[in-house]
Parts: sequence; C-alpha cells; structure tokens
Amino acid sequence: MRISKFLLFPLAIALLPVGNSSTDLILNQTFDEGKYESIYRQYQNHQCSQDPEYLNNSLFKFVSYPVRGGKLAMQHNTKNCDERSELGINPGLLKAGEEYWIGWSYFIPENFNQSRSGKPDYTIVHQMFYGASFRDQRSGETLFECNQKSTRNGKLTTRGSPGSHMSISPQGDRFEYGLTFYKGRDSQGRYIFGCKNIAIPARLNEWEDFVMHIKPSSDPQEGFVKIWQNGKLYVDEKVALLRPGVNIMGAWKIGIYVGDPGHGERLLYTDELRVGNKNSSFKKVSPKDY
Repeated sequence: MRISKFLLFPLAIALLPVGNSSTDLILNQTFDEGKYESIYRQYQNHQCSQDPEYLNNSLFKFVSYPVRGGKLAMQHNTKNCDERSELGINPGLLKAGEEYWIGWSYFIPENFNQSRSGKPDYTIVHQMFYGASFRDQRSGETLFECNQKSTRNGKLTTRGSPGSHMSISPQGDRFEYGLTFYKGRDSQGRYIFGCKNIAIPARLNEWEDFVMHIKPSSDPQEGFVKIWQNGKLYVDEKVALLRPGVNIMGAWKIGIYVGDPGHGERLLYTDELRVGNKNSSFKKVSPKDY
C-alpha cells in the first residue's frame, strides 16, 4: 500500500449525543444530510478528472438507494483511470492508549468488479495505518515481515506502509483482513512489523455490517483489535498496533483503493459510519442491533 498526497475537506469533529449520553459517540456520519461534516475524502492526482462534477457525482456520490439506514448512503465508483475513492477519519481522532468502538456498513453490488483490463483481483475497502508519518519506512528504517516470513529472497525488505487493511475477492464472496502489528526492533534499530491474514465471508447485494473494538498501543499486552461482521466475531487479536513513540493512529478509511490507475473499475456503497469512545458499546455503533 502506498500513501501519497491526499486532499482534506473541512471537517468538524464534535461530541454528538447518543441516547441519554452526550459523550459516547465522537463521530456520527450517516450521510443523510448529504455533507462531509466529520470526515474527509481521499483521492489523488491519479484520477480521471479533477472537475467537481466528476468528484461529486461519480467518484463520490450521495445516493438514495441502496441505503443501510436513514435517507442517503455513499457511492464509491472508481473508473480505470482512478486510484481511489475513500472516506477517512481525522488522523488525530484515534489516540494511543484509548479504546474505541467503530461501526460501518458495505453494500457490494453484483457489478462491483467491472474490470475489463488491469488487475481485477486487487481491491482494498478499508485501511488503517500505525501513525500519521511514514518518514521512517520511506528511509528504510521500517521493515515489513508478513506471517513471520521474509518478504523477498529470504531477507527482510522494506515494503509498503505498515498498516492493517481489508481486501475483497474478485467475485465479491470473501473479505480478507490483513492485520499488521509491531513486533520489535532488529539489531540495527529498525522497526519490525508482522501481519496475519483472516478470512471473512461476504455476500453480494446485501448490506454487510461491521463493528471494530480497538485499542491502539505499542504494548502487545495492552493493545487489541476485535472485528465483528453481522454480529459474528471474526478478528480477536491482542497485538501492538503502534510502534513506540507514535501517539495516534494515522489514516482510518473505508471505500475503494485499487492502487495505480489501470486496475479496472469498481463500485461499492458505504453507510452508517460511527465512532464511539471507551464509554460506548457494540450496540451504540452497530448499524443493526444483533
């Protein structure tokens, strides 16, 4: 995964009331007002057009169908000349040592993978990074070790941005959660990250509801991540999500990422994005009461 320039739209993070509490929910993006109030849109210079008409009515678009709850949902539609259509949480919102509950929904239509060329098997629908700065990995000070195996020719090598992500199969019948975690430092003082891949089933033409319970930390005895899909727990890992010295999670995003342009067309819908603090719960952020 590669991070490059992204565009931030005005955002206003505020405490929002839920039930009888005014402190449980810190972000509530249901899209019903047709505004990006507490999130930003990320796309890059590699898109088909920078014209507002294209950005607002093709790459991103508020739609009245399909909708998980309320009146509107978000449509993500990347063409073969696009790189991504993602919605992101303010990078300073998720802090080290704090617990959070996050809920959201995906709708995968039958024609979500419209690849006529390029790389049809590569689609990321969620990304989460260890910190706001990737300077250390770009200078070769971070190493990425996947599943306790080396990445190239039996040796650890610099590879991408160390972050967890959820991808989807070309047929839309399977998610795969790639959990990335901090392991320690080598004899040269470089940061070592490992990863674990976890399969989650998926369905076409139905809403898939997700809830994440997370505590970002560089201490594996303190940090954890749990992920439920449609009320069933699939990910339950006690890991260090941050390296030492990082005080916040970086990007937390949902939508479509296909890498460089030329990887085909994708269509996806998202809705009901909520973030709760430690006083929140599964029920308060979940799109449905399972």
